[in-house]
Amino acid sequence: MTYSEVKKELKKEFTAFLKPLGYKSKCSNQGCTFFLSKANKECKFGYGIVNYINEFYTSIHGSLGLYPIQNVESEIFGIDEYTDTLLLNKEKYFKEINYRFKIESKNDIKEWMNIVQKFFTEFAQPFFEKYKTVADIDKLLNTNPKERVPELDNLGQHIIKGLISAKLNENPNYEELKSFYKNEVETKFKGHFMYDKCMQTIIFLDNHSLSELKTIANPIR
Repeated sequence: MTYSEVKKELKKEFTAFLKPLGYKSKCSNQGCTFFLSKANKECKFGYGIVNYINEFYTSIHGSLGLYPIQNVESEIFGIDEYTDTLLLNKEKYFKEINYRFKIESKNDIKEWMNIVQKFFTEFAQPFFEKYKTVADIDKLLNTNPKERVPELDNLGQHIIKGLISAKLNENPNYEELKSFYKNEVETKFKGHFMYDKCMQTIIFLDNHSLSELKTIANPIR
């Protein structure tokens, strides 16, 4: 198979699988991402392709963006595009970092789609359904703030989204969380670009009332 044929077949197979579930696609030369906006969140699921001269490797990715948290983050940093709140931890399912599947024929694509659909049913869909509210994110990130979680294994993003979710969820331990996270920023991000981003988040949350933050989080459409 050629690179063009592989891309065409994968797009066809993923579309046939995900379109009936309400997903819409956005593709590039390196793969395709499918989006589903439902209630207060956006689910993303897709694949990438790497071309090694007639050997093609593909892998899947996914994420969840909770609109209330991302609306506040967008306001803090002055960006229009939504970022991801949590990432689909496929390493937990496949027991391998950067899992990739080799494609050389249509039979390989058939085998790959069996793997993908099984993964989606057993792992991705439950992940998308599990995290529905700001309270869910607050619980995940802030129950034990010292503990890194695989759904957001990035300390800076953990701090930013942990603080936003705690404030919106009226977490009674917010001040303690803020103190802990601020110390993490001071000790681990000095001289790093995440220092400014985390401090900007703390200052923004301090300077806005809960009512103002909730209006930003859930704007009238």
